[in-house]
Amino acid sequence: MRKVFVVTGASGGMGMATCKLLRSEGSFVVGTDRFSNGEESSDRFFQGEVTDENLWVNISKFIETEHGKCDGLVNIAGINYLSQIQDASLDSWREMFNVNVVGMVAGIKHLTPLLRLGRSSSIVNMSSIAAKIGSDGYSAYSATKGAVDSLTIGLALELAPKIRVNAVAPGWIETKFTVEGLEKSTDPVAYRKEVEKMHALGRVGLPDEIANVIAWLLSEKSSFLTGTTVTADGGYLVKN
Repeated sequence: MRKVFVVTGASGGMGMATCKLLRSEGSFVVGTDRFSNGEESSDRFFQGEVTDENLWVNISKFIETEHGKCDGLVNIAGINYLSQIQDASLDSWREMFNVNVVGMVAGIKHLTPLLRLGRSSSIVNMSSIAAKIGSDGYSAYSATKGAVDSLTIGLALELAPKIRVNAVAPGWIETKFTVEGLEKSTDPVAYRKEVEKMHALGRVGLPDEIANVIAWLLSEKSSFLTGTTVTADGGYLVKN
């Protein structure tokens, strides 16, 4: 039977790469994003905010009606912003936690009944090495990713043994998200070279490389793995 996966952030670099990879393997992929260009990589696309429970009601109803079960949920949707703590807007902090953490909770809440009906269901949450390191001006983002790691651990116990829950913590990945961060520096070219040297592999990663890790966590090849955050950072943490 064809597997059914839901991917949030389907319009972004890692989200789109994940959708394309899963479809190439024969799965039916439901994508969702606030931006509409995720339609090109999904079998069925829902545009909306992951924090909107109505979005998840609609997605779960569609899957239940058309497929009867869900085999996996990939939570990639997220936001970031640069701000020193003394200048921080509390509304911006609330928005970041709402999107990066509560948005995950909303999807998991509504899809869990369908995930329980899957043959070997798996949830993959997007964490970051930012959960383990400090980054000047990005304390809010680091805090949300630390929360994602803790959420992953808690839900792994709560949803076991039927549903496995893991996370992926990338290093710097070649996405619009990363490029925009580099361009905020006074010398983007020099900063990129500096960032590349921070990785043991001497480069930033590619969206397809993270998609491969996600697909593995969704598959039965990782059947004895749950409650774990897999670091895919090109050796950033071991070098710094």
